[in-house]
Amino acid sequence: MAKHSIQYWLRVTMISIMAILLLMGTKAVALPFVVSFVLTLILLPLVNIMQDTLQKRFGLTWLPRSIAILPAFLLVALLLYLATILVLTPFLTEFTRLVANFPSIMSQVYGLTKLIPTGSGETGLPPQIEAVVGMAITRIGNYGVELAQQGITAVFSFAGMLLELLLVPIITFYLLKDGRQLKRSIINVFPEPTTKHLYDAFNQIHQTVGGYLRGQLVLATNMFVIILIVAFAYDLPYPFVLALLAFIAEWMPIIGPFISAGPAIILAALIGGTLAVKVAITYFIILMIDSQIIMPKVMGHIIKLHPVVIISVIFIGGSLYGVIGMMTAVPVTAIIQIIMEKLWYFNKFYKEEQ
Repeated sequence: MAKHSIQYWLRVTMISIMAILLLMGTKAVALPFVVSFVLTLILLPLVNIMQDTLQKRFGLTWLPRSIAILPAFLLVALLLYLATILVLTPFLTEFTRLVANFPSIMSQVYGLTKLIPTGSGETGLPPQIEAVVGMAITRIGNYGVELAQQGITAVFSFAGMLLELLLVPIITFYLLKDGRQLKRSIINVFPEPTTKHLYDAFNQIHQTVGGYLRGQLVLATNMFVIILIVAFAYDLPYPFVLALLAFIAEWMPIIGPFISAGPAIILAALIGGTLAVKVAITYFIILMIDSQIIMPKVMGHIIKLHPVVIISVIFIGGSLYGVIGMMTAVPVTAIIQIIMEKLWYFNKFYKEEQ
């Protein structure tokens, strides 16, 4: 048994409880810190490159780190402005129209099921299956309308979150500026050689989560652009809705892209069977290129989880926390994996240091 084993685990427990209470105690505290943490991980490489460039290439060694943070903030502000003008505005227009037309769309989908040929040479589904399909479509329609209404309500309630979100740039600024000192202050609470292993764990978690977020952002943006082009090329209705759905679904590895393909194929089928086949084939080709070529090159070996584990945790996260759970299941599992590897067997590492 290691010398500091009991003390070590007591301190881990204490800090873990404090962190959980801080994040889960109130949403007003959790939301700004979570958003700021994500932004920090995404912007940190850019800030580091900017600081190194100013200090080494231009010899401005006296320049404070806060100056290197300003260009990153300006870039984020510019991207948010362009996203609002070019994406969010047309999306809200299409989404409002989709909500109004949703009952009609579901009726047309139900009508398509009556055209499916059966083995007896007639069209339409057997009565038992038709009843089940009709009930399912009705439920989906009702759920879709409720979901759309909740989405619109969320947009309006967003104004109530503005005060919380105003804290995000402030927290992000100080995390980018003093994050290293904050990490050292937390880790130095523990005795040697615990700190060495904690530094290794923190650094690996930082690299894994940061790399995952940046990689997924690239993949999701790439999918948004491709699906938007495809939707306009095939003249599909609600192109920005389909593209934004693909962007969100890309954050659910393996299964997300297939989920985003369903609505596009259904909308195409309402126009014509030939178009539905073309859209399905196009989506299949895009998903194969994305999963077999683009994703391995962008993500590399950032997430070392088996596909079966990824699918399992996505479904578990979805059953517990809905869409947010599905989107965060993979990085949370990766963090747990790192903690298990680095900290669970700390006594073994401690003995190796003796």
